[in-house]
Formats: sequence, C-alpha cells, structure tokens
Amino acid sequence: MKYDIFISYRRTSFESANLIAEKLRRAGYSVFFDVETLRSGKFNEQLLTVIEQCKDFIIVLPENALDRCNAPEDWVRREVCHAMLHQKNIIPIMLANFEWPNPMPQGMEELRNYQAISASSYEYFDLSMQRLTGYLIGKPHKKHQKLLLRATLIVAILAVCAVIGYYSFRLMAIPVCTDTANTVTQGMGVINLLGETNQNLQKEWDKFCQKQHSATNNPEKTDALKSDMIKAINHYQEEINKLQTQQPSPEFVTDNYRTFLLGLYDVNMTELTAFVQTYHSMFDDLNHQIEFLKGRMDDNDFSSLNLNMAKVNFEGFQYSMNSLYYGYLELLSLLPEESLNLYKQLSPHWGHFPNGIGTTLSKEEYQRFQENEMNKFEALIKDTEIKVAKTEGDLDKLGQRLENLENTVKPQSGNEQKTTSENTHAESQLEKRKEALKAKQQYVESQKKQLEELDKKYVESYQRMKEKCQLDEKDDQSYMWGKMLHWANFMTTIVDSRKQMEEKGVYSTSSITPELALADLNSLLSCYQTYHPEAKIYLPAMKAFYKEVAQGKRPLAGVLVFGFKDDAVHPLLKAGDIIITRNETPIIKYEDLQKAIKANKTGPVTFLRLSSDGVLKEHTENMPDTKILVGYMDLKE
Repeated sequence: MKYDIFISYRRTSFESANLIAEKLRRAGYSVFFDVETLRSGKFNEQLLTVIEQCKDFIIVLPENALDRCNAPEDWVRREVCHAMLHQKNIIPIMLANFEWPNPMPQGMEELRNYQAISASSYEYFDLSMQRLTGYLIGKPHKKHQKLLLRATLIVAILAVCAVIGYYSFRLMAIPVCTDTANTVTQGMGVINLLGETNQNLQKEWDKFCQKQHSATNNPEKTDALKSDMIKAINHYQEEINKLQTQQPSPEFVTDNYRTFLLGLYDVNMTELTAFVQTYHSMFDDLNHQIEFLKGRMDDNDFSSLNLNMAKVNFEGFQYSMNSLYYGYLELLSLLPEESLNLYKQLSPHWGHFPNGIGTTLSKEEYQRFQENEMNKFEALIKDTEIKVAKTEGDLDKLGQRLENLENTVKPQSGNEQKTTSENTHAESQLEKRKEALKAKQQYVESQKKQLEELDKKYVESYQRMKEKCQLDEKDDQSYMWGKMLHWANFMTTIVDSRKQMEEKGVYSTSSITPELALADLNSLLSCYQTYHPEAKIYLPAMKAFYKEVAQGKRPLAGVLVFGFKDDAVHPLLKAGDIIITRNETPIIKYEDLQKAIKANKTGPVTFLRLSSDGVLKEHTENMPDTKILVGYMDLKE
C-alpha cells in the first residue's frame, strides 16, 4: 500500500502524533504512522522505503526531541536524514516547550529552515491542523472525499434535526418555566410581606427605645411603654405565624422530565432547592429576632450593646432579603419572557426590595449585587465584634478593680488592721461589685451568643455565594475567569475587614476567614485548569499571588501574562509573570497597562515572577522594543 504522508515522532509525543494522524486520515489522506514498533528496539529498515514512497514527511517535535540525534543509530535522525536526502516535503510540528538546539545535530542543520508549525497548546490545535493541510503536497483521495461529503451531509441533516428538536423542547418547556417562575414569585411575595413586618417592628422598637430612655426615672410610664411594646411584638409574631401557615410554601417537582426542560434554559434544580431552604430560613431569622426582643423585655435590659444587636438583626434581615431578591431576578433572567407574567403583575407592588433592577442584567451583575449585600452584612458583624470586644475590655478593668478592692478588705496585722466597721463597709461594697461583675459577664456571654447567630447567617450567605461561583462545563472561558476574579475580590473584602478590626485591637471570631476564602479560590483555580489544561503554565504564579493577597502582604493589583502570539519567545517576559508597575505607574487592571504602554513602549517595568522555590520575586527591567504580542489577563474584577 502506498502512503501520502509519513509521520516521524518520539515515544514521548505518541499521543500528539497519533491525534495528527487520525485528523489527517479523516480528511482523506493516506497516512503512515508506525505504531507497532513504538519507536524502540532495532531500527526497522522498511521504514526508509515507506519514506521514499511518501510525498510529505511530518516530524513531531516535543521538548528536547533532537537531543539524541547526534547518535547515528537514532531513529528520528535516520528518518529525517532519509527524508532530506530524497527531498521530501518536510513539515516540522513543534509541541509545547520545544526549542531548536544550538548547535543543530550534524547533518540536520537544514531542518530548522523548513516551514514549521507551532502546536503548543490544545486551545490552538485545530487551527494548527488547518495550517498543516495547507502545507501538504499530497491531496486527499476522492473516495475519502466522497465519503467525507456524505458524512458531512448526514451530520448537517442530523444537526438540523437536532436544532428543530432543541427548539421544540424549548417550546414544550415554557409551561414548566411558567410554573417555576410563578412558584418563586409567590414565594417572593411572601418574603416582601416579611420585609414589611420587619420594617414595622423596627419602627415600633425604635420609638419604644426613645420613649423608654426619656422615661427612665418614671417607673409607671416605663411599665406602660413595655406593656405596649410587648403587645406589638406579640401582634407581629402572630402575623409571621399566619404567613407561615396560611401561605403555600414553595415546592418544586424534581422529576427527570422537568429537570431536562428547565436545563434547556440553564436552570439548575439545586438553585431551586436552595431558594426553598432560604425561604424557610427567613421565617426562622425573623422569629429569632422576636425572641431576642422578648428576652430584652423580660430582662429589662436596654443597654447600648443590646440595642445595637437588635439594630443588627433588623438590618441583617433586610440585607438577606435583598440578596435573595437578586438571586431571584437572576433565575428569572434565564427563563423565557412569556413565563414572567406573574412577576410583571406583582413586582410593581413590592415595596421592600431594591428598585429598578429588572431581569435583563448579566449573571455577573446579579452576583455583584449579592456580594454587596454580603459585604454590608459582614460590616455589621465587624461593628458588633468591636463593641463586644470593648465591653470585654471594660469587664477586665472591672475585674481588676474588684481584685484591688478584695485586697483592701483582707485583714492586716498590727496598727494597720482596719476597724470592724470599715471592713463591714468594704465587704458590702465588694459584694455589690461582684454582683455587677457577674451581671456584666452574663451580659457579654449573651452578646457572644447573638454574635454566633449572626455568624451562622453569614456562613449561610457565604455558602450560597460559593455555589454561585462554582465553575460549570457550560461556562465559556471568560465567564469562568470572571467567577474566579469575583471570588478574589470577595476574599479581599474579608482581608480588609480583618485588618481594620485588628488596627482597633479587635480580633474577629468569625468562621469566615481569609484562609478559608483562599482555599476556596484555589479550588476554583484547580477546577479551571481541568477545563483549560494550558493554564498550568501560569496558575502556580496566580496561586502564589492570591496567597500573598490573603495574607495581607500584597494589594489585589496587577495584570497576568498568560501567553504570547504563536508561542514566540519574549526577550523579557514569561507566561505567569505579573505586571505591577509600568513606567513607574502602578498597574491595577489591564486598562492601566494599556495607558502606560501607549505613553512609553520601552519604559521600566516591574513584575513578579515565581521562583523555583515557589516564591514570588520582584524584578524591575527596561522593556525591550519588540513586536511580539503578549496576552494579558486581569487579576482583579
């Protein structure tokens, strides 16, 4: 059998060479690809005869492919030299990290002068194959072309059928989408009523606190105010119970048929399940606030810290409502317009959600809104932690004064011994101080428990946001990148919040830490690499960079070098470098770099490069004048 193309390769490049052979065969070419010998053992002299018969000779070059070619018995050397001897059309295909040796192996010097093709990444492999067919002398066989034409026609017919079927199913999905939209919309209508209850209760509580403060010295008036407030609390608790028992709870049928139809619109059943869970948790949160207010009425404890905790609960509930609302709009944005009629009817009457958002924004924008609400919630927790810490500091001082007082009460010898009357008075004062200290300790403990409840809500919001940022095989590359940058920004808000608190001498007890956010970010980066294997070149530097950001050692600023056009070798930069200044101008995002380059193409550049020991090291060099195009990506949203 005669062949058109001979493929020469190293054992290390077997998979790439085999893929090239398969693609050429499918295109109609007759290809010789030696699989049986697997390029080991004694050289098969028959291969030389095959080379002589072929018009085209392809040599697949992995990293260090020509290092052994100085040896006369080397397989690749013998095949290449024989092809050159018989003046075959030689096409080198350079894989990732291949470089021409200097000097070239003797007798093979001319090989580097042939028109070579770079196929260094899977991302551009198909493009490289298109270029390859343009370099070939041999032509695909007509029989194969006819078969290919028939196959193409069949595929086209099947594709048309698939498209028709796809849109037919999408039409069938509209009633299911409408049912889903109606269910979540009815649920949001109930949440809006909860928001009204929360707002009204907050107004009642604020009025009570103001009047109670001014009536401190009037017990009768204080009792009357408390009685009215307790009635108001009980009234709103009854309203909440009615909503919970009389309004239908959102439920979704999760059979395979509905799951499939909703999937045509990228609706995930997991998100619907999360909506139901959050819906019920909103009732739990408001009931928890009711119980907290009742407790303060029973204890007659209206200290500033308790008043602040009530304020935090009210505001935190509103932030949770807002976050749920943005998630709801994001869900509706996926559904067909004709399924949103109930939303259009009811939403104009909702007065306790953010206005003017609608269902036409992108996923990233809805998620950014949700993150803003989460940041507000975190700020509430931070403020409360600072106040609790201050109270604990006051408690320590009170304990020290108590200890000093105890020392003054202890009997002393000789003339210094205090009289019985003085000791009795001091002991009485000591008991009073002890009671005050005990009450203060109980007070601080109750505040810590409230702080723990707030942190639980914060963790729930964190988990919801984490689920939103998970990478999906349906996401395109830019959307995946956007999710990772979104999470990096969120991690930075946690870092900044901790830093502000520590500057005030307060150390957060929240379970949401920069270390946790960094671990989740690293998981996203690793997942990204499974979808985009070429990222392994620059991801280690990204992970090291974000680690320093999480540790507060470096700001979230810089632009990543992710590659070069045609895999050219840049005279200064490497993939994975992170540009932090250009022409002495700080680089926050890519637009800053563009302005700096426009001002001066060859000025000084400062960049971070990952060393062999895994540490980012700073380098400052003058940018050489080069026409090599560099690929940049932002590291900050």
